[in-house]
Amino acid sequence: MKIFHFLFFCFLSDAAGLVKAKHNIWSAAEGVNGTLNCNLTLSGSTKFFCKEKCERAEDILIKTDGSTAQSGRFSIKYKDGASGRGIVFLTFTHMITSDSGMYRCGFGNSSTPDAYGDFEVIVSNDLDKNNGFYHTEMKGENITLVCSINAYGQRTFFCKNQCKNEGEILIDTTNNKSVNGRYSIEHRPGSMYPLYATITQLTKSDTGLYICGYGNPLSPDSYESEYVLVSDATQSESVTPGVSTHCPDSSWLLVVRASLDGVLLMAVFLMLFYISKTRRNFGLNTRENDTNLELSVGENFDPTSKHKESKSSRTKPTLHY
Repeated sequence: MKIFHFLFFCFLSDAAGLVKAKHNIWSAAEGVNGTLNCNLTLSGSTKFFCKEKCERAEDILIKTDGSTAQSGRFSIKYKDGASGRGIVFLTFTHMITSDSGMYRCGFGNSSTPDAYGDFEVIVSNDLDKNNGFYHTEMKGENITLVCSINAYGQRTFFCKNQCKNEGEILIDTTNNKSVNGRYSIEHRPGSMYPLYATITQLTKSDTGLYICGYGNPLSPDSYESEYVLVSDATQSESVTPGVSTHCPDSSWLLVVRASLDGVLLMAVFLMLFYISKTRRNFGLNTRENDTNLELSVGENFDPTSKHKESKSSRTKPTLHY
């Protein structure tokens, strides 16, 4: 059984006035076993693992106050992490195509959780049955891998394939951050997750196994391995509350946007009314007094200024991961 670590990151965009939460996607071949780690920024006594909207009783796969639990082909195991965080190991056995869908793991009540993470699983027959889960991303996007949940030293590395020879080593450095083309690795001393590796502008040829960690890449002190699958498909985006406890609820941002749009429409209406009225007065004054008048309407007024101010003054949430 293969174990792969993953984190839930939150990506927000206010384009078109919507807050879009981008979730992690994991692909696997039908019939394989795999375990994913749900790393959350809090800890709790009640652990849950559910599918889809987690609103109905049949959506709840597992809910327990214990450290381990199993229900059919699904099981969870809880472990306390550093800095008050909690890690829930989620295991799928003998996966079938109907296992494909959205999942949530977290602490507390599944419908109103204290902390949670959302992710998607895709099960197909087109993948290697020996490789477990693939961290799936879209072509052209960037992907960040968690190389370690503990710091082990100063020398870090990032490899593709088995890291058995020099030609497979992408980065080998003693710097806190190093970049090699589209590949980079960053060591963050004191961080909750101290080592990350990133691939930018993904292409189909980036699909494969990646290894990153501490020490000599040919005989590492500590490392994590992860299969990456680059897809042509477009990832769906959910306009829902955030992916973790640090992601803001999108509903209040939509209310703010609606309020700003209302104010903007009212401002445009008043501006047009003022211009129309001024033009009528200007016509009357011109007929009564045939002198040269300097039109001052709009001289010190930028019709777009209210729009610019509303957009710049929109509340920007602070994101953490």
